Amino acid sequence: MGHRITRKQLKQDDEFVSTAELIFRWLAGNIRPLLAGVGAVCAVALVWWGASAWLGTRADEASLLLNKAVTTFEGAGAEGALAPEGDLDAAEAEFQEVIERYGRSDQADMARLFLARIALSRGRSDEARASLVELAGRHKGNLIGQLATLDLIELRIASGQGAEVAAELEAMVAGDRPGLPRDAALYKLGELLDSSGETARAQTTFEKLVEEFPESPYVADARQKLGELG
Repeated sequence: MGHRITRKQLKQDDEFVSTAELIFRWLAGNIRPLLAGVGAVCAVALVWWGASAWLGTRADEASLLLNKAVTTFEGAGAEGALAPEGDLDAAEAEFQEVIERYGRSDQADMARLFLARIALSRGRSDEARASLVELAGRHKGNLIGQLATLDLIELRIASGQGAEVAAELEAMVAGDRPGLPRDAALYKLGELLDSSGETARAQTTFEKLVEEFPESPYVADARQKLGELG
């Protein structure tokens, strides 16, 4: 015996057919703007993908050029040395090229940091200080800003402002002043106290660094300092 179709089911089927017909008519009447919209979305996606790929390529190229300049700058010296041992004239030209080609990038600002170090090595302290202050202000909280801050600290210590710098480092350690991460501030403070002849305070500072920041990149140097201080 066949399955009977009720009037309610027939009505539902008619409503479905009517709704489907309306949808198909709407699609037929709006197919061009629909396709245009889909095309616009695809175009935006392609532009985004292309821009991301281009920016990634530029960043890679800038990093390679910067690394080449840093190698020229450092020569046989220790990595990150404030006093370079490489070919400064060649390095200066290579850092300038990074800035000219990638002027708004972090790599260009790192090149500016090294140009400030070159200026320092040639006795142009005012020029170096102005550049370092600008970089420290523009890159608060990231590596470039921290390196610029460390160089400024070295400049101030060399100019006889050790006592003021020590007070500021203590404030950074306490978290009351921005500038350096606490572990970096502790290490720099320990170095400053040691060079000032405050051996006991320097030892306490290095011990605090080792105890509170066991994963810090400064721990190995702090342990070495503690060994030297006895």
